[in-house]
Amino acid sequence: MSRSNAPRHTPPTHGLNIIPFAIMAGGWLGPLLMFWLYVWGPLRPFHYQSGNLLPPASFLFVIIACISLWWLLPRAYFRVHGFEQTGKCYVSLGVVFFRWFVPDGDFANRWERRKNADFRVIRGRRSAADFVVRTEQSERGHLVLLALGIASAAWAWSIGWHGWAVYLSIGNVFVNVYPILLQRYTRSRLRAVLNRGLQGDPSEAAVPLAQ
Repeated sequence: MSRSNAPRHTPPTHGLNIIPFAIMAGGWLGPLLMFWLYVWGPLRPFHYQSGNLLPPASFLFVIIACISLWWLLPRAYFRVHGFEQTGKCYVSLGVVFFRWFVPDGDFANRWERRKNADFRVIRGRRSAADFVVRTEQSERGHLVLLALGIASAAWAWSIGWHGWAVYLSIGNVFVNVYPILLQRYTRSRLRAVLNRGLQGDPSEAAVPLAQ
């Protein structure tokens, strides 16, 4: 069986991968939901300011615009641009270090290989092409969350909840900005491999997906 037709291995979605998901949900998504429950009112702590803090009806259009990014992003957005091709810009931003700690990241994959030495995320041209699509889907999702996080932080600042605004903004960087950068870094590497043809061990081109 040729390498290009070798069985693909689905990235593990158990064990160590649960930890990054839990951190993301407990550290940012949970507080994001709690923020809006506080703004809404019934669950607002007594020491918070009273009154109606809900945004105007026009804010609904902002939320719709954020969610619409999933469908409205043009194909050109996902294109690998010249400055991205070498990946150096992403390495300098610490994306490779960040890759160690994400679901299906370097650490989780190395741990998986302790049980299955043949485990590879990418085993050939077809799986590499499939993985490119996965990076685009993941990037779409994180862009939607990024936009919602920005809108939420902006509203928190506008009502004087500066601590919430700072917290949501910092969390947005780690939960959404860095995963977006990781998807683009991954795609730049895979596109380079696909363009020149997979030769040798394609696992050398494998870069984990940030969920």
